Amino acid sequence: MLNFDLRDFLRTDTTKSRTQKLESVAVFGAGAWGTALAIAFARAGLKVTLWGRNEPQMLAMAKTRKNRKYIGDITLPQNIIPTHSVDTALADADAVFLVVPSKALPLVSLSICDRIAEGTPVVSCTKGLDPERNQLLTKTITDNIPHAEPMFLSGPSFAAEVAAGQPTQVVLAGDMATAELMSSRLSTPAFQVEPVEDLVGAQIGGLMKNIIAIACGLADGLGHGSNTRAAIMARGLQEAASLAEAMGGSATTLLGVAGAGDLALTCTDPQSRNYSFGRSLADPAFSTQSKTFEGVSSVLNACKLIAGFELDAPISATVCQIVNGEIAPDQLIPSLFKSNAPERVDELMAS
Repeated sequence: MLNFDLRDFLRTDTTKSRTQKLESVAVFGAGAWGTALAIAFARAGLKVTLWGRNEPQMLAMAKTRKNRKYIGDITLPQNIIPTHSVDTALADADAVFLVVPSKALPLVSLSICDRIAEGTPVVSCTKGLDPERNQLLTKTITDNIPHAEPMFLSGPSFAAEVAAGQPTQVVLAGDMATAELMSSRLSTPAFQVEPVEDLVGAQIGGLMKNIIAIACGLADGLGHGSNTRAAIMARGLQEAASLAEAMGGSATTLLGVAGAGDLALTCTDPQSRNYSFGRSLADPAFSTQSKTFEGVSSVLNACKLIAGFELDAPISATVCQIVNGEIAPDQLIPSLFKSNAPERVDELMAS
């Protein structure tokens, strides 16, 4: 006698059929990154509903086919439908992409729960933690929408360059069968989506690059050179690998675009808000950016997460102390270079 639950069989079949067709997607968040992703998906031939909470802004986007506030004069493809209506956004969505700030994702995911069909992929495109529960955002998606399939999209990708069609590679992490099917539909010659199975490691890469980028900005603002920045990036990657493994992920994921690739982008370019924030802490003349930008809370929450695993993470600890005002920016290098953190390159390559 066959030992399986017919309901499970039917549920799996429905999930696969929804993912395989993948003709329509909903993108929640009409900022720079959400709009850029909507454009990339539209160029792949998908119908895209782009939801934003500001009704006048969405009506203006629908009329002008522009989002000048965030991506300048780029024209939205005709297969993007800007909307303020949640029902319109989700009407026939085969997958949902949440591109909202980390503090907003819990409420947004909870608000759409009853409108999400069973097995629908719900993809976090936000690099951070749930600020209230201090957990990975895909865990929050699972908590709030237990019948959805949680996934994560990340990689070295400035929104302006994606919107402009510059060649970009990102990863889509989650169940490998679903990730492979979705990646094949979302990819274009200029926007390559790589499927990976390590949901934890991919998210840790996106989380830790924020801290490491602030450290690199601090170092540059203090007048240190490329040698110093390279050392911070290498040791920061070790810290990220340690945290990924402690949480059940794989260190090897951090060697790909979701780890080393994102790190290289965020730690070296002033377009990075985290890098610019760190540099402005050490050199106020560099930027007029507010010292209270959203990344600060994300960094502090990440440090709490790291502390819970009792990991040797001097870069993270030092950055948090500087951001909190406990030590001066000029204490960055003495604090980092006095640490005797073990070398992990051999472990990374062997794992």
